[in-house]
Amino acid sequence: MRRLILVTALAGMAGIAHAKDIYFYDLLKDPVHARSWKAALDSAKGVPAWLRDEDRYIASPAKTVSIDTKNYSISVLAKQHATDEGQAAVMFNADGSQAWAEIQEEGKPTLYLAKPSEAQKTALDNALAE
Repeated sequence: MRRLILVTALAGMAGIAHAKDIYFYDLLKDPVHARSWKAALDSAKGVPAWLRDEDRYIASPAKTVSIDTKNYSISVLAKQHATDEGQAAVMFNADGSQAWAEIQEEGKPTLYLAKPSEAQKTALDNALAE
């Protein structure tokens, strides 16, 4: 009986943790994040159409990473209905005023948006490798 109570309590705590997840879509509701994401999209040619339309990708919960004592949020996006054909990692600084991204599409070279530093590229690479 104690095990059942413990399992139920842990399951409830896991549900609470998931209720606090922040998704890329949530971040874009903030005008600062939305502007920096648009600027990142406009920073390079060849950005796939699926990445410009939030109805054409799915997103995992954002994670926080630290680079040189600064915190960033990273979200991983995948092309809807073809997740193995295209994915992207999007990184925002703490206040959302800057965004960087790495885009990987099957059969195409990796594309970076907004000129991330080498440390930022490594964080974006790691997010896509998870």
